[in-house]
Amino acid sequence: MAMGCALLLQTSLAFAAAEAAETAATTLDQVVVTANRIPSKLSEAAANVAVVTREEIEKKNYSTVIDVLKDVNGVAITSQGFAGAEQHALLNGDQRVVIMVDGRRLNFNKLAGNYERATYDLNALPMLDNVERIEILKGAGSAQYGSDAVGGVINIITRAGKQNRTTLDINQGSWGTGNYSLTTEGSQKDWSWFVAAGKSHQNSFSYKNYRTGEVVKMPNSAFDKNNLTIRLDKKINADSSLTFNFEHVDDHKGQPWGAISSFCPDDFLNSLSNNVAITYNYKQRTELPAYVRAYQNYYHYDMTSYSYGYSRSIYSNREYGVEWKDGWRLDKNNMLAAGLEWRNTGITYQMYYSDKSITNVGAYVEDKMSLGKRWTLTPGVRYDNHSMFGGHATPRASLNYKADADTDIYLSWGQVFNAPTTDDLFWPYSSMGGYYIVQGNPNLKPETGNTTTIGINKKLNKTTSMKASYFYSDLKDAIRWDSTILPSGIYYSTPSNVDSMKKQGAEISLETKLSPEWRLSAGYSWLKMESKAGSAANYVADVTNPQPNGYRLGVNYAKKAWDVSLNLTGATGRSLERFSSSSYWVLDLAVNYKIDKNAKLYFKWNNITNQAYEVWGNSSIGNFPMPASNWQIGLKYSF
Repeated sequence: MAMGCALLLQTSLAFAAAEAAETAATTLDQVVVTANRIPSKLSEAAANVAVVTREEIEKKNYSTVIDVLKDVNGVAITSQGFAGAEQHALLNGDQRVVIMVDGRRLNFNKLAGNYERATYDLNALPMLDNVERIEILKGAGSAQYGSDAVGGVINIITRAGKQNRTTLDINQGSWGTGNYSLTTEGSQKDWSWFVAAGKSHQNSFSYKNYRTGEVVKMPNSAFDKNNLTIRLDKKINADSSLTFNFEHVDDHKGQPWGAISSFCPDDFLNSLSNNVAITYNYKQRTELPAYVRAYQNYYHYDMTSYSYGYSRSIYSNREYGVEWKDGWRLDKNNMLAAGLEWRNTGITYQMYYSDKSITNVGAYVEDKMSLGKRWTLTPGVRYDNHSMFGGHATPRASLNYKADADTDIYLSWGQVFNAPTTDDLFWPYSSMGGYYIVQGNPNLKPETGNTTTIGINKKLNKTTSMKASYFYSDLKDAIRWDSTILPSGIYYSTPSNVDSMKKQGAEISLETKLSPEWRLSAGYSWLKMESKAGSAANYVADVTNPQPNGYRLGVNYAKKAWDVSLNLTGATGRSLERFSSSSYWVLDLAVNYKIDKNAKLYFKWNNITNQAYEVWGNSSIGNFPMPASNWQIGLKYSF
């Protein structure tokens, strides 16, 4: 690879010197589809929405969706550090987040693991090669997307094939890391395609011990991952088309029990994800595009453990779904969107429970109403009929005020509804080696609550935009798995409905173009998480909060063939009851050199200052550290 790079550099310097710096579109002018069922400009969406474009993905050399989300202001990732660990996104401080691809939900009807509230592990997503953009909606989304959308929604929009092109991307780095991907796209007559295949592997990673300052290897943390995505589009006529999507991920990964634990040095996990969907798109040239879709999502988990002697845990989650969405302009002041969804999930969990099936039927409607030249009101409601908990209506409303051509002020409110998972309900009384007992609770009630957000989107001038927001949420009957120690000394874990859980937070972000070459982005977020259980009189702060105060600072320089990004992320105010330090600051560097129009050489350096820190607070202090300083170098070539 190094020899090839040298040859390309030698023959392409003249071309690179002639390249001009790119210009960026105004962020707030982007059209988003996740905040409402009706496409809207980001500035007018009346919601706290962040968008990561394909351009940003390329500039910062992200490898996974997880890498992208870590740099988004107000988003926290809970991770045990090693590449094969579960990775969950927190939006508005909540793990109850819907993960979607092109508007198709991927969440399971069981817990992703560790008895937290997330129902999707971000590791099950393919790499970023086929991603056009990612939209992150922070705030109640249950009225649009149903159960799990308590904290918000992450919608991954895929790329459609355009020009006939094949791209090879190879990079290598620390700890034997290797990432290899091949994408091919094109179009012919009424057909277009985008196919991406990739392989990633890494040996056991290293971390910095917060006590000694030494860089130490984490045993049994290697992983190997393969992925394939296919998107085929067939144009039927000017207003309609068919889209076929397929996503495959399989991996083998070590499962260490942490830096300070002596258990399970040889545990490993094999997982497999196969998702397929076919969508009929119509009314594509109108302001309210519509579709009918049928899909199947499949996930298989196979864990081998030596924690209390040999054991093997296997489960599968298979979901079938059909959904329809349409919209109509009723008059010049009203646009109506409506849809129906049917979803059936079958779960088999060997050793614990088997052949559990849950069906949900949902219907929703929302109306975008123009109230004069400045006001826009969008009320909506969703009704879900759950096979175990019956019917439930979830309303929402948002109000947008256009103060002037460059300023939008909004207020949004929504109720949330989140049903217990199959683990919560059906996990039987089971003993793990006689030291740890787990049992579900069939008497659980659904989680319900409200979220209110107020915010402002403003263009300060032609090159600078600002977003600010504040939210408050309360959740009743929140479900939490708690462990108690029995008189025998055995740990007993079971879920229960916590009386109340409340969160509040604020965000402010700024993006500006300082000159043709320099761009700056900055963000701050504040998050307070509290809960009150049983007959307790007062709320108690959540000591697992990974980011009470979050900070983001990004500087980008682009001129001719060079594009360099330096990003600082940090957090302060964390509890020393669960974290090794109350704060951390991580500096990352991404460098791109455009050799010619077909080739790019790139370099990435993560955690430059070699910080010792953790982002997962549900364990012993320092047990799951994040990776030490590491690097990658790669070449991307298209033909």
